[in-house]
Amino acid sequence: MMRGMTRFAVLVVCVAACSRSAGSQDKVSSPPPASGDTIAVPKGPAPTMGAPAGQPSLPAAAPAGAPAADDDRMKLKPEEGTLAVVVPPDAKAGAETVARITVTPGKGYHVNTEYPTKLQITPPSGVTVAKTEFTAGGHDKAKGDAAELEEQGMAFAVKLTPAASGSYTISGKFKFAVCDASQCLPKKEAIAITLAAK
Repeated sequence: MMRGMTRFAVLVVCVAACSRSAGSQDKVSSPPPASGDTIAVPKGPAPTMGAPAGQPSLPAAAPAGAPAADDDRMKLKPEEGTLAVVVPPDAKAGAETVARITVTPGKGYHVNTEYPTKLQITPPSGVTVAKTEFTAGGHDKAKGDAAELEEQGMAFAVKLTPAASGSYTISGKFKFAVCDASQCLPKKEAIAITLAAK
C-alpha cells in the first residue's frame, strides 16, 4: 500500500511539474511586454549617392512606389527658378515662327548641365514642327539641341509652322534639373506652347 501511495505521489508531482513547465513555455512564446521605448523612423529627402568633394550629390535611383512624374516634388518651385514659354505675337499662317522655352535658376541655384535634359513636343493637327525631340547635357555637358546651356540658364528654340490662321496649343514634356550647394533636383514639367496665327 505504501508503494502504491508513493507511486501516486510521484505521479502528482510529475503532473504538477509538467503543467508548470507548459505554463512557463506559454509565457516565453508570447511577446515581451512593451517597454515604452520607440524607434524613430528618419524623415526627409531620399538618400543621395556620393559625389566628388565640392560637387552636389545626385539623387539615388527611385525605389518601387516612388512618386509619379506629376508629383509636386518634380515641379520647379519659385525659389528654385522659373520656366518660361515665349511665343512671338506676330505668327503668320504658312510661315515658320520660333517659340523659346527657357529655364532661369533662382538665387543660390544653377542649371545642372550634366543632367540628360530632354524636351519632347507633340504638335496638334495643322502645325508642323522642325523637331519633336530635343536633348542636351549629360556627362559630356553637350549643348546638343539647346540654344543655350549654361549653369546660369538654359533655352530651347522650337520652330513651328501653322498651316492656317487660328489658335493652336502644342503640348510637351520637359525633363531637366537644377542644383543648389548640397543637392540636385530633377524636374519633370508639362509645357504648353500657345500659338495664335494670323
